Amino acid sequence: MPSIFVLAVGVVGATYVFLVFLLHLTQDAKEPPSVDNTIPFVTPIWKMIAAGSRIYVINSTPLTESVQSQFRALSFTTIEANIAANVFGISKAINDIVGRDVTRGGSYLMSFPKYIHSALSAGPGLDAMTEDRWANEGTTTIKLFEWVRHELLLASTEGVYGPQNPFRDPTVEKAWYTFERSLMMFVLNLLPQVFAKEGYKAREYMVKAFERYFEKGSYDQGSDLIKARVKINNDFGIIMKETAKIELGGIVAILANTLPGAFWMVYHICSNPAVLRDVKAELYVKSSCLILLSTFKEMMRVNSSSTATRIAIEDHLLDGKHFLKKGSTIMMPAVVQHTDSSIWGDSIEEFNHMRFVRQPSAKRTNPVAFRGFSGGTTLCPGRHFASTEILMFSALLVLRLDIHPVDGRWITPRTAKSPLVNALLVPHERIGILPNDDITVLRPTSDKIWNVSLSGYNKWIEIVAEDIENTILADRH
Repeated sequence: MPSIFVLAVGVVGATYVFLVFLLHLTQDAKEPPSVDNTIPFVTPIWKMIAAGSRIYVINSTPLTESVQSQFRALSFTTIEANIAANVFGISKAINDIVGRDVTRGGSYLMSFPKYIHSALSAGPGLDAMTEDRWANEGTTTIKLFEWVRHELLLASTEGVYGPQNPFRDPTVEKAWYTFERSLMMFVLNLLPQVFAKEGYKAREYMVKAFERYFEKGSYDQGSDLIKARVKINNDFGIIMKETAKIELGGIVAILANTLPGAFWMVYHICSNPAVLRDVKAELYVKSSCLILLSTFKEMMRVNSSSTATRIAIEDHLLDGKHFLKKGSTIMMPAVVQHTDSSIWGDSIEEFNHMRFVRQPSAKRTNPVAFRGFSGGTTLCPGRHFASTEILMFSALLVLRLDIHPVDGRWITPRTAKSPLVNALLVPHERIGILPNDDITVLRPTSDKIWNVSLSGYNKWIEIVAEDIENTILADRH
């Protein structure tokens, strides 16, 4: 009598064969080639099947631009509506509001970027959220990732939520880290209350903390951003208790990539003497730091793990040649475009902090190939907030502190356990294996008292293609 294991293997094998057969049986002549008939990550667009659903994977920059322009037929807001129900735990009535008419103007999800845009644009409202919060301290030892993560979490949330910031409670901070690790279980709706019990309890704890924050009206003392998020919910008839759940999405946007991004920026600068020398020299003499900005963008190119995703709302002929079937999923992994030697040259495996500094004689790289903040209608609206925080934090550290491992040896942080939902790789809480691998020394460069002031209001940082286009249009007028 066959064992249960043999039967299970047989069932899995039969299912796989059936799905492959189904894929070929329903193949349209204009569809992209299936994975077994092409070379993944090289072919501009290819197809696979998972859980009975078609997935089209796009590696081509021009095709990525085409997808971005078809935001109604190839929708991200449909995915957002599903995430709202699975991840935030909102009620069915509120999910009906969030998920209604997701591709039409005037709906909740299509309106959301307009509500928060001004609060996240370059200017005084943004700079007010990026104040230096750590004073001069003596020489100390820290665990670098934990320290950077904690400092940026408090700086970011203080700027957004104001003096009644729920993250001042260390238990809320701890709950965020626990919830973040199990986010994918919520996204896929894999019974998180059973298979991610700690993450589920952490989510409920955070929701209760934010219920108190909103019901007390503490957001009135917060930033323009949190006031804008409350306003759209009020305008769509969403009560404060549900606003607290929806705010989990705001927390993900504020923290999930800013915290690891700040760590990687500090790591790449301080672990490479050439990068540290060039960045420090520039910071001392210039108000416009092109090398620092280039280092930031290279950090995102090297450490990005994001995959932009869309759902085909209808049958669609992409770029006039590739037939995408209704109900299919379109995925555009950033790592493929970020490691394309035809775009970036043969040095793609190297960290080149000067890569994004324009050279007069060099041909300009297509800016769409940089996928650090996605693009099109799903372009990250908080990119200037995140970029300003990371750039300022890194600059202050370089100017104010000498940073080096306690044993003088920088090691490459491990990232194998990085959550799949983060757009930037998250290092292990224990960066290395040996006891001293995690210990970093911070030593002040002087005993002077630093006075930090911010300037440059209403100036765009040229981070992504859309920012570069805005700058060009502004210069013409």
